[in-house]
Amino acid sequence: MAGVFKDSRKLYQLLPAVYRERDAQEGYPLRALLGLVEEQADILYEDIQRLWDNFFIETCDGWVVPYIGDLVSNNPLHDAERFTDAQTAEQLFEDLTGPSLAVGLALRSRADVAKTIYYRRRKGTLPMLEELARDVTGWASHGVEFFRLLGWTQNLNHLRLGAGGTMALRQVEPADRLNGPFDRWAHTVDVRAPVQTEGWYNIPNIGFFLWRLRSNPLEAVTPRRGGLDWQYHFSPLGNPAPLFNAWRREGDEAGLATEYHVPGPLRPAYFFDDLQAHRRQYPRSEYTPLYAPLDQGGSLYIERNGVPVTPAADYEATPDLYAPQIICRQLDPWPAVQPGGRVIAVDVATGRLAIGDGWGDATERLDVHYHYGFPADLGGGPYERGPWLVDETLPELQLFVQQDNPPADYHATLSSALTAWAAAGRPNATITVLDNRSYPEALDIELANDRWLVIQAANGVRPHIQPGGGAITLSGGHPESALTLSGLLVEGAVAVNGDTGRLRLLHTTLVPGRSLTEAGLPAGTAPSVIVADVDGGGATINTDFILEAAFSITGPLRLPESAQGLWLLDSIVDGLGGTAISATGTSDQSGPSAVIERCTVVGPSYFHSLKLATEVIFTGTVTCEQRHEGCVRFSYVTANSRTPRRYRCQPDWEILTVLTAARDEKGSDLTPVEDAAIRSAIEAWLVPGFTSIHYGHPGYAQLRRASPRQIRTGAEDGSEMGAYCHLKQPQRETNLRIRLEEYLPFGLVPGIIYVT
Repeated sequence: MAGVFKDSRKLYQLLPAVYRERDAQEGYPLRALLGLVEEQADILYEDIQRLWDNFFIETCDGWVVPYIGDLVSNNPLHDAERFTDAQTAEQLFEDLTGPSLAVGLALRSRADVAKTIYYRRRKGTLPMLEELARDVTGWASHGVEFFRLLGWTQNLNHLRLGAGGTMALRQVEPADRLNGPFDRWAHTVDVRAPVQTEGWYNIPNIGFFLWRLRSNPLEAVTPRRGGLDWQYHFSPLGNPAPLFNAWRREGDEAGLATEYHVPGPLRPAYFFDDLQAHRRQYPRSEYTPLYAPLDQGGSLYIERNGVPVTPAADYEATPDLYAPQIICRQLDPWPAVQPGGRVIAVDVATGRLAIGDGWGDATERLDVHYHYGFPADLGGGPYERGPWLVDETLPELQLFVQQDNPPADYHATLSSALTAWAAAGRPNATITVLDNRSYPEALDIELANDRWLVIQAANGVRPHIQPGGGAITLSGGHPESALTLSGLLVEGAVAVNGDTGRLRLLHTTLVPGRSLTEAGLPAGTAPSVIVADVDGGGATINTDFILEAAFSITGPLRLPESAQGLWLLDSIVDGLGGTAISATGTSDQSGPSAVIERCTVVGPSYFHSLKLATEVIFTGTVTCEQRHEGCVRFSYVTANSRTPRRYRCQPDWEILTVLTAARDEKGSDLTPVEDAAIRSAIEAWLVPGFTSIHYGHPGYAQLRRASPRQIRTGAEDGSEMGAYCHLKQPQRETNLRIRLEEYLPFGLVPGIIYVT
């Protein structure tokens, strides 16, 4: 109704005709004036139209949420709408679908306000507290009342038959849960305050176990063959990759989460027990709770030649005739002989599988479906990347790649798609890969001047690219050309051999070391991006080259100092024990000028200049040739680095704080010896620590909980420094503590315990 009224109220048309005729003679100045007035009137009408929607928490504008929350006495929490991390990406990547490139977080005040009454009606109950922890953090959670796990003599008038007793060593699966979130055994009292690793078992203590790692599903992946034709890795890279459980919601809001519901690494004992339970059941279903197609709630699943491999050859067989096809085994190290019979042995701890000799030809095709763990939606994966895809209205040509049964107008290989693109005259084009398959093929690309090419994964998939020769090569002299790699897992490097304008890496991984060994270590230390600074004739090239990386993972970068610039956003650059960023062909010469936001750079770095570095972790020395311009802020920079001016960087800021306090306490200046002692002591302990520094580990580049607080909360908004700053993990924990203070029964002591 408001829209109809607004459309009918055209101010200029309401004027008498004589004034409109006079205005036409003068060049319509009055119409222009009334047009400005009408724009403001339209804004007023739209605001009136929004008034009704703003009465409801589900439809109101963001600014209304705290006011509605105040009506129900809701204490405000950190909210994702207040963060502006995506501004730089939205300015750089205007050709993406968008409209917003902001990371979706669980910091949602709207949902919290909407459930306020719901929480209060169940206030104090453990299922409600567990659900609250999950809602305000966005992490899977499990609540435990530790007094129930205390060992004491029971009252005969009130027997607790479900209480755990002395641990039975013969019960392997329950014993494997000892001192974990699903421990059921009795413990002696621990009077210390409940923290990460101690003080759990006491009468007033209640623990909230949280799983920070994400469990990402991958379907129809080509497993990597091991040393023999019956040995395989779930990971297409061939590295140890523990399989993860799918994150599932409990069917009953009054119940508690079990191990089946949380996205943690699959325990071998748990998987073995799952298969054994399937054998004992009769009648039974075709699959087990863990081993089943992913769309049926399973965590892992195997197909052979397109035919499902079920847990049993005949799931309707009686227990005495049960013939298993999937068995749980330890496959690290690989067994000396091939498993016997028509079985597939699976090691969920290392992500390995072994084909039994009863299947016949072991070289026939295998497809694996599984979940892997990672701290964030970064580096490509099956997570939501819709806003990061190139706007489909922009390319002149769209090509699609699908390895299995491609339609007539699709291509089975990237090489075929590139050939079709070249035959069409190398127009502005997108090549979209639609599956999770491996593509081992040579990729030598020559772009056209003033044209761009995008090779991207479709939303929800992560194809594995194995370029021949170990690198995707860009050749030819086209200084206005651009290549974008989006959503890809590239087991190799990108070599820019010709004059090129721009290379963009969006949610892409260039595997550090170019490939991984069976032990999970980098196969070498070769750079992931190499940009030539001279052509075959010795002429300088790539002076206008720009490398832009967002939410990506790479190994060392080698770029000419004369290149136009380097942009790194929310990414990880792994120097593999050596220099992370430097000039082409060197490891200690300055690369180009750079802008770096919320990144983790492992190893020494050399720049012509740092125009901006904010919320970055530099684990190695940073050396800038020009330091009169630029700024480094809210970052970790080693003390011997040569950078532009720094603002609230660590350990400098902590040193300044401690020195100031020491001078105030002493009442005079410190001696040089005292000053040096304080500096060296702080520099020794204030260093970042990571769960793992090897790509392929689920906790890759994740800050350890034992890392100094100055780094874990050292970003401008109070979140952590580095590539996972966008997760806002300190704010999530703060939100949980605020809500527990409000909803936890009086006298109980909460303990927040991170499982992953």
